[in-house]
Amino acid sequence: MTIYEGSWERIDTRLSKQFSYSRSFFHHIIERWGVKVNDKVVKKSYQLKNNDQIEIDDVTRYLSPVLLEEAPHIQIPIILEKEDYLVINKPKWVLSHPKTIWEVHEPSVVGFLYHTYKNLPTIWNFIRAGLLHRLDKNTDGLMIIAKTEKWLEHFKKLFQAKSESENIAEKEQIELKKFYRATCYLTAEGKIFIESIKLPYTIQEPVIAKLPHTMPKIWITKILNIQEGARSKEQGTWNLQPSTCNLDIEILTWRTHQIRYHLAHHGLPIVGDYLYGDAKETEPMQLTAYKLIFRDPEKELVTVEI
Repeated sequence: MTIYEGSWERIDTRLSKQFSYSRSFFHHIIERWGVKVNDKVVKKSYQLKNNDQIEIDDVTRYLSPVLLEEAPHIQIPIILEKEDYLVINKPKWVLSHPKTIWEVHEPSVVGFLYHTYKNLPTIWNFIRAGLLHRLDKNTDGLMIIAKTEKWLEHFKKLFQAKSESENIAEKEQIELKKFYRATCYLTAEGKIFIESIKLPYTIQEPVIAKLPHTMPKIWITKILNIQEGARSKEQGTWNLQPSTCNLDIEILTWRTHQIRYHLAHHGLPIVGDYLYGDAKETEPMQLTAYKLIFRDPEKELVTVEI
């Protein structure tokens, strides 16, 4: 810890003067909560004042994947493994990757990959090595992992094509599809909603995620099937008991909390979702990424399902 003495100065400017690293390097650390002032995380634009107490994590920890040696050793089921990629079944309560440097000590997919395969290629940085997409901590299910640069680039292009395609028809043509299964509470509003729709039904509405600095954007969720008990909606009139239903879903856009928000917004909060449902929820969230379909770099159309 150091005590700042002087007139007002940006924290990133001060650190770049004090250490032999660039301001952009410290932006990377600050964004991951590696710098605190007066025991609080700060933004890169924070203006230091006289007598501010600056605490900075060991900067060398940000320069190498060796930091992941500190990640817990966990086991994650591998559903499909090829020479250049694999598909895993992420358990609930496991992070896809640490969001900040302070979360390295939590169980994560990246920690598992580091201990199992060491240095995998990355689109972003070493604490996301191998990852092409993510699942929420309390969502379980299938994830594609790239093991080589060539195949990372292939999958990256698939994900980009899906993201950048301009309409639903174009998105559905991309040979990369992600399917989820959710168990939802069937509220009065939800009963009205499911009786009013024809399957498959596409929700194309803004998502207002409960995250800091979120911006409402339109994302696309397709409901493929709804089951109450052993009967599906296609088989006739709904008996509106019991108070839960199962939904099979395909997502055509991939944004944080998209499924959770869309379903809750229509009276179908996911069981265990304390954020968009009942804040008193104690059940594990019943949302699983159960199927992936994708074209691999060898031109094979692969389907993986759990």
